[in-house]
Amino acid sequence: MSLHAGEFAREMEQVNRALAEAAVLLAGLDQADSARGLRPPAHSPLRTLVEQAEKSAARVTEFLRAESRT
Repeated sequence: MSLHAGEFAREMEQVNRALAEAAVLLAGLDQADSARGLRPPAHSPLRTLVEQAEKSAARVTEFLRAESRT
């Protein structure tokens, strides 16, 4: 089990990196959209969803890392 958990943890790390990059890009888009409309910065629903997915993926990664050590 620990070998598989370690492999899955590495895969989840890729997911974590992709979600982090997507969050940065979405933040930039949100800022540009707010500036274009002369509105205060706001979170788009997609940005909120990606940030929630980042947190979930981080928890899964931590769980898999712990499993790979046992």
